[in-house]
Amino acid sequence: MLVALSAGPSALASADSSQRAATGAAAQGVTKDSVKIGIAIIDYDSIKDFLDYNHGDQRAVAQSVVDDINQHGGINGRKIIPVFKEYPPIPGREPDPLSLCTSWAEDDKVFAVVGVFIDFSGQGILCLTREHQVIHIGHELDQPWIDESPGGVLVTPDNTKEAAAGVLVDLLGSSGRLKGKTVAVLASKNGEPRATGTVIPALKKHKVHMGSTAILTLTGPETEAVRSQLDAFIEKWKTQDVDTVFLSGLDVSSKSYVTQIKQALPDAVLVTDADSTLEQARDLVAARTQPNPYDGMISTTGLTFSERWADKSPLLQKCVDIYEKASGKKVPGPEAEVTNADGKKVQTDVAVMDFCGELFMFRTIAEKVGPNLTIKNWQKTVDDFGAIDLVSTPFASLCKGKYSANDAFRLVSFDSKAGSSGDWKALTPVKNANRTACAKAGAAGS
Repeated sequence: MLVALSAGPSALASADSSQRAATGAAAQGVTKDSVKIGIAIIDYDSIKDFLDYNHGDQRAVAQSVVDDINQHGGINGRKIIPVFKEYPPIPGREPDPLSLCTSWAEDDKVFAVVGVFIDFSGQGILCLTREHQVIHIGHELDQPWIDESPGGVLVTPDNTKEAAAGVLVDLLGSSGRLKGKTVAVLASKNGEPRATGTVIPALKKHKVHMGSTAILTLTGPETEAVRSQLDAFIEKWKTQDVDTVFLSGLDVSSKSYVTQIKQALPDAVLVTDADSTLEQARDLVAARTQPNPYDGMISTTGLTFSERWADKSPLLQKCVDIYEKASGKKVPGPEAEVTNADGKKVQTDVAVMDFCGELFMFRTIAEKVGPNLTIKNWQKTVDDFGAIDLVSTPFASLCKGKYSANDAFRLVSFDSKAGSSGDWKALTPVKNANRTACAKAGAAGS
């Protein structure tokens, strides 16, 4: 549950923003020749003890894309003014999501924020979109946050966790992988709404035999108490002949819990609705953990990162060219990523795809909005956009009520021997899951 934001300056700012959105008046951060955009930068140094990778010089990557857009006429003649903010993605550390929102929205007065803005509670994201009507193009979003935001103000080039979870169950069912299985669902308190509102109903729709649902009281770092709680559920699953465990959420797909489950239920099939679990699986590949407990874990993705890189779309190739020209450095692909002096894999290729993808998505929508760039006009444009070309996926669309763009889905399983560091391995072909409403929306989708 989201904690209500206190009244005060933010409430007044929200009222002002709502009035601007309703009337179509000039949007904050927009002048006749510029548009101000916040760009979120993850402080990887703050989490280096937990990860074996970073995304390189993120600011340089984002700046190269901003410079290229500006050098080629900007967006309808407006140059981007970037406002960078680096933050630790750790609850309780400063600057936290709410302070970032206040700084961007009230101090810098940006029109939009792009980037990976990690906020497990959703408060900072909703502060931007609901309280201040600041556009946010982000990642790892929950559908309730989108639903609580004004239509079209919170969008993602990805799919939402809820959409991915529903499609995952449908693909498992249609491919026969749920037949005769006994499935238990594991989630944290944060993931409980998705587990109970999307995953379990979808499993019941496919007439799957269910084991007990486990909701861990996980509100922070892993503790012995939470591991003991999971042990109790595992013992119950054994008595229920559970042979498949659906992990709903990235937090319960962590190395500790996956290892704990596989040690107790070595033959169980694990399923995750968080495809970014890949990075945790790769951590164990780097640590040379054998057997790797993630091997065989099933999820859903579009094209894998390695596939997208090997067969670059024109947009992705453009992104690579922009950074290589600006930096004078070649961008190594996922099979050739370099390791720095601290032993961390430097994933500049991921940063290029993410920042370029977000800024290109913003440009594509804003250019279609036209010269009068306001929140109201942005919303109208998104609601009738239809198919949209994105860096990160071959199939995508936006329309009223659908603000998660990705439409490319297929079943994958983790293979620790794939590539140089492990990767998702395709189980089914990629399909275009474009909704009928979006297929009919806008000139781009006709």
